[in-house]
Amino acid sequence: MKLIGVTGKSGAGKTTFSDYLKENSKDIEVIHIDDLLRDIKLKYFKFLMKKDKNGEKTKVDSKLKNYIYKTKPIFFMFSKFRAKLIEPALNRRLRELQGKRIVIIDDIFIKYHKIYKDFKQIYLVERTYVDRRRSLKQRDEITKEEIVAYDMAHFTGNYKEIKDDKRVIKIQNNSNEEALRKKAREVYLEKMLSEREKLLRENKVIKLEKVRVASKEQTPKIKEAEFLR
Repeated sequence: MKLIGVTGKSGAGKTTFSDYLKENSKDIEVIHIDDLLRDIKLKYFKFLMKKDKNGEKTKVDSKLKNYIYKTKPIFFMFSKFRAKLIEPALNRRLRELQGKRIVIIDDIFIKYHKIYKDFKQIYLVERTYVDRRRSLKQRDEITKEEIVAYDMAHFTGNYKEIKDDKRVIKIQNNSNEEALRKKAREVYLEKMLSEREKLLRENKVIKLEKVRVASKEQTPKIKEAEFLR
């Protein structure tokens, strides 16, 4: 099993990019850490949750979240605690996916997971502040104060360290879904093809080249035949 990491700030498009990568092969599976975390929050921390527009408790209270994100020592403690809390569910999910050729894990705090060292590649999805803000407001009904907290220096420092990792490949999200899907396809073809797919592509290229050469050789004969006619 090949592990791939996808990370980026909230609203960058990492979940969308991960899902687009998955579209390319049945041998790819995606683990969204937010999905695992949601189940944990509902099981153990429901008393800290607030209701969304549908009346369901799905979000942590914004005041508590802002306090955690804006207070540097607490933020780092929280990040490590969060990874530790998710670890059993993540390991269980990875065991369930044994046999898959590629498993993609996407998370905002990806470097705090124990499996960080096992990633073959890490894709850092980047997007402008304005586009991220628009996306978060539409998707999560997030407040301006929360968005500001996401861009605190110690929060963004998390990505500065990741950028220095040689495994990291930056993906620019220009808020164009088709362009992002195309980029995911390019990444798959360049970095994730199976050996069988590589052979099939090579054979296809060879056949196309033979057809092209044969076409060029036949062209003069056709012209000569037309002239004689």
